[in-house]
Amino acid sequence: MLDIAIDTGGTFTDYTSVGTLNDDETKKIFIKNPTNHENPTQGIIEGLKQLADSWGCDLRTLLENTNKISHGTTLALNALLEKKGVKTALFTTKGFRDALELRRSRLDNQWDIRAITPPVLVPRRLRLPITERIDYKGDVITKLDEDSVRHACRVCKINDIKSIAVCFLFSFLNPSHERKVREIINEELPGVFVSLSSDVSPQIREYERTSTTVINASITPIISTYFDGLKSELARYGWTKPIHIMMNSGGLSDVATMKKIAAKSLLSGPAGGGVGNENLSKILDKKHMILADMGGTSFDLHIIDNNKTRLVPESRIESYPITLPMMDIKSIGAGGGSIVSVDESKRVHVGPESASSVPGPACYNLGGDEPTITDALLVLNLINEDNFLGGRLTLSKDKAIKAIEKKVAEPLGISVVDAAVLVYTVASQLMADALRLITTKRGNDPRQYSLVAGGGAFGLFACNIMDTLNMEEVIVPVQAPVFCSWGMLKARRRYDSTQSFFMEKGTWNHGRLNRQIDKMLKEANIELDKLNISEDNRKHELILEMRYIGQHHEISVTLDRLHFGEESVDELDKLFHDTHYDIYQYSQEENDWEIMNLRLESYEDNVDGALFEFDVNGKDSYKINLSNKIISTEGDRQVTVYHECDLNDDIVGPALVEFDYTSVLIPEGFTSRIRDDGLLSIMKNN
Repeated sequence: MLDIAIDTGGTFTDYTSVGTLNDDETKKIFIKNPTNHENPTQGIIEGLKQLADSWGCDLRTLLENTNKISHGTTLALNALLEKKGVKTALFTTKGFRDALELRRSRLDNQWDIRAITPPVLVPRRLRLPITERIDYKGDVITKLDEDSVRHACRVCKINDIKSIAVCFLFSFLNPSHERKVREIINEELPGVFVSLSSDVSPQIREYERTSTTVINASITPIISTYFDGLKSELARYGWTKPIHIMMNSGGLSDVATMKKIAAKSLLSGPAGGGVGNENLSKILDKKHMILADMGGTSFDLHIIDNNKTRLVPESRIESYPITLPMMDIKSIGAGGGSIVSVDESKRVHVGPESASSVPGPACYNLGGDEPTITDALLVLNLINEDNFLGGRLTLSKDKAIKAIEKKVAEPLGISVVDAAVLVYTVASQLMADALRLITTKRGNDPRQYSLVAGGGAFGLFACNIMDTLNMEEVIVPVQAPVFCSWGMLKARRRYDSTQSFFMEKGTWNHGRLNRQIDKMLKEANIELDKLNISEDNRKHELILEMRYIGQHHEISVTLDRLHFGEESVDELDKLFHDTHYDIYQYSQEENDWEIMNLRLESYEDNVDGALFEFDVNGKDSYKINLSNKIISTEGDRQVTVYHECDLNDDIVGPALVEFDYTSVLIPEGFTSRIRDDGLLSIMKNN
């Protein structure tokens, strides 16, 4: 039987499969396809048909022999970034309708005079006040006025609202008003989606909770329609099993959950890479690794410390806060399709806008005329115009030259090659700066980390970045072009829950804490039942979000227990101070702390996943096929091109290693070797 993972990105969709067909030997086959933005469901089906061809069968036979399909998609993220969510209204406590627009009353970057604040997700006329009030203890002080709710519903009907976010003060302590409002909306506006903050993000901080709930309300109907269509299309070919959806936290959920809280899938693609990175670090026994995944649209970074990934309780996407557990992933708009421009002051900008898959970079010859990183790489002879996407897409070097010449070289008064080198250099520095943000800015030494090159494009930049930051090694997995989808094969079915819970050290009450944990465990086990995880294959991990009294931000403290005794306060005290010191290099043991939130991570304990050894499309060995090429990253020079390589052969730079879906540049002064496990390891010569 096979396992299949599908990662739909902004430019390409990756398909990774592993297993046996007709009792043959185990194979691992992957393909890449341009993403179909007009009809993503049809794009998935066409990609699966091509995958079936690679296995030598039709799609129905492939699905009959498939055990599990895991799927990550950028659909939710694109809907948010492009403001293409459904028309949404917000029901909120009377007197607080402007909390969403007031935000935190500060600029994210007060020194950037060109900074543009993203628009409010719901206009004021659709932020509708509801008469009700719950206090900070969860007690009702103003009863819910049902007439005000029904009036708000009439306003929504007139404005053809498709989704409603409901966010009341302190509903995370007492959700009764929000739940009653949902009942009324279902009566008055059947078919309109309702997103309750007490379901989506039951935790303190009104603006962040409201933002998360509104984002979920605006994108969930789109995701719901997509998954319904995908299930229907797959059913036509005989698929009746669940589709496992990748979540921001690195776990797998089901379609039913995504149809309620689609915001959990905003970073589902990069999260697959995070899972792969964590598994790779354990396989190689390397405690500190950074995955740099450069695809067609973005450049994503994920860091591993002590063989473990880090989840953050709050993230920001285009300045919008999202209070859902997410892998700590740093993204910038520096993918292969990122558009290059020159401003009035002759500064070269790379991204964040992308040419996407259509029309794509100018060299795709699909009507695009904007220069991109891919065009610059083609001008520099770093990618093979005849073997792009395994030879399924022939690139036009003439189109790339014309785009670079018109939009970069001429405005700067330099040659086309010099302009392409400049694009390469600027993109390299953007990536190096992003790496510094997750290492040196956090007090981590980049020299301690191995750099994992993921995505189809980063292999051409990896050694440059490694040299800039004095990192110890570049690791290029053979499955690098589809690393995120490979990681999805290793992901576990999972349920994450968060609940605000306030307790100071001086008012320690282990009984009250245990009761809340038991309540969360009961809810988690109900959800794990829905995911068909057996009771003997479940694991729960408790995280307390804590801070010193008076601090504004919390830190996550991971426990090795689920319940507490009276004496546990001393153990927790030491663990909090130690964790704070590990993060910030100081602690204040004389000061008391407080618990703000409880977070429970529940998942299947053991999971069968893809083997790490990954022969390209089932090939048993790497055959040497040499040629020569002139590249121009640092002046014209001839390099040896390895179209494939023998295992354990040293490749001394300058050289270029070309695979079906990626290429790796090995500059002078570096040596690489393809190891037995399928890794291309690159080190700097002593």
